[in-house]
Amino acid sequence: MPNSDESVITFPVGGIFGVARLATKLNELLKRGEIGPWHVGHWIDFKHTAIRINFLTTTDGEVAKRSCVDAY
Repeated sequence: MPNSDESVITFPVGGIFGVARLATKLNELLKRGEIGPWHVGHWIDFKHTAIRINFLTTTDGEVAKRSCVDAY
């Protein structure tokens, strides 16, 4: 049964290289204990302009969104 606190945030990334930068930033936040584990979701379109990232809690998603504004 899914956790009701789970959060999915869509990040504009501008392609696969943007995802790498986003993942680096998310991993830094994870390493510092600012967010919990995260998982890559699906691309929103075939041009790979944005990707969904799954977080365990809404707080993790909000922290990541604020912290990763310039990551991509």
